Amino acid sequence: MSSLVPSVRLSWDRIEAWLRVYAPASYALLAPAAAPGRIEAAQAEMGLRFPADLVDSLLCHDGLLKWGNLFPGEPPQPVELIVDHWRMCEEIAGDDNDLREASGPSDEPWWHVRWIPWAHGDGDAQVIDMREGPEQGRLGTASHDGTGHFGEGWPSLAAYLAEVADVLEHGGMVDGCVPYLTRDGELWWSFEDDTDLNGEPLTPAPAPGREAALSARAGWSLAELLGPPVGLADDGVAVIEAVARDWGVVFPADYVSVAALYGDVMISDYVYFCGAADLRAYGEDWSSRLEGSASVTCPVLPSRGGALLWGHTIEGDRLFLVPQADGTWTVSAFRRGWGDWHDTGLGFAEWFSGALAGVLATDWLPQWEPGPHPVERVHS
Repeated sequence: MSSLVPSVRLSWDRIEAWLRVYAPASYALLAPAAAPGRIEAAQAEMGLRFPADLVDSLLCHDGLLKWGNLFPGEPPQPVELIVDHWRMCEEIAGDDNDLREASGPSDEPWWHVRWIPWAHGDGDAQVIDMREGPEQGRLGTASHDGTGHFGEGWPSLAAYLAEVADVLEHGGMVDGCVPYLTRDGELWWSFEDDTDLNGEPLTPAPAPGREAALSARAGWSLAELLGPPVGLADDGVAVIEAVARDWGVVFPADYVSVAALYGDVMISDYVYFCGAADLRAYGEDWSSRLEGSASVTCPVLPSRGGALLWGHTIEGDRLFLVPQADGTWTVSAFRRGWGDWHDTGLGFAEWFSGALAGVLATDWLPQWEPGPHPVERVHS
């Protein structure tokens, strides 16, 4: 296990602390520690040694007192039921080579004697692979009606628990699931955008670390949000202002300065921000494409009196600066997923920095990670 992965005890401490505050009903499901002697007996019965992170986890909690959706995968089990499930799979597999052996060099069997079903439910298990080799200790799945699978697992149980703790504290997704709270205050992992469970509402789980990090990031400069500038300010400003003169407008100074320094980039692999190099061609191309559009009802520069198209998202949202009667320019967007036109009423610098910091109510944009945004220089 990499020294960069937090200890199992630390990850469990973080998970417990979150559950105590936000999901006390789920916290009450955690079983006390397993007896060390019972862990030793289980290893002897199964004929293999448990990895250190599984032992550490069992010495924190011997599974759950009863079923609960505390993890995005199967619920962790007490030592006794780990052995029971392992023994059941061994008995089913027996001497059947079709169940014991993989069908191809890159495939997995239905069951292997050196898999530890540390978490399971309804016949499916999350297993720890204790076969010899560099990947020993990795997590994967063993389903009751299919073969084993390790392609999208974790290198260790410790890494899995750390990721769960990170997402509870900072938000995000584990194995395609995000954390919610039920009406009864239980933690419930489900797919993104789920809003109910059997007719009862699900609410997004609080992410206190993320909220604190985003609050701190709200005061960051653009250099802290995006890293060092990728363009040459003077050259970029001259090019952008020349385009504006040709189009008969004066762009707002806050947009010009930022576009010169950070334009022609992909931000967090999601937002394309057009800068000096592509501004003219980008505007001319999309001005003709959007002419007569029912969704973007205002003209787009270089059409007279048009809005400036300054970027787009990978989802097809279009970002504009719209000239106002008082001489200001404000950010608007065509939101493709929503099928509407969205006016923010904010100037470029206020909206851009607020959106990148994650402090604006931009539910049509991703939940940014609390660190600086990765920026990649590109051309449209």
